Amino acid sequence: MAQTVSGATATPKMQMSPERAQEVIQMTKRIRHGFPELKDIPDEQLLYATWRNFERIDQTSDSDYHKMANVFFREFDRHLPNYQFSKAGEDDVVRHRFFAIITELFQ
Repeated sequence: MAQTVSGATATPKMQMSPERAQEVIQMTKRIRHGFPELKDIPDEQLLYATWRNFERIDQTSDSDYHKMANVFFREFDRHLPNYQFSKAGEDDVVRHRFFAIITELFQ
């Protein structure tokens, strides 16, 4: 059974299992806490970005935490234009922060 979460009208509906919905919510909360520089991003946008990352990870069926952290880094870097970490030269630091969050979430 899939749950549907919808935000603003421009955001498509997110369909996921109850387990994935819980992971998305927990990951979003951890990103919010671990990335204070993203405080101005609306909750709906951050939740959607987190869900999109999990969708990408699910497509690859890859559960390696380093690769998952890279997916989160690339997607956030690419789709949150005001927060392009790569332009600031923070690639490794941000990847490590995502890795720490993912490791904590899935252990």
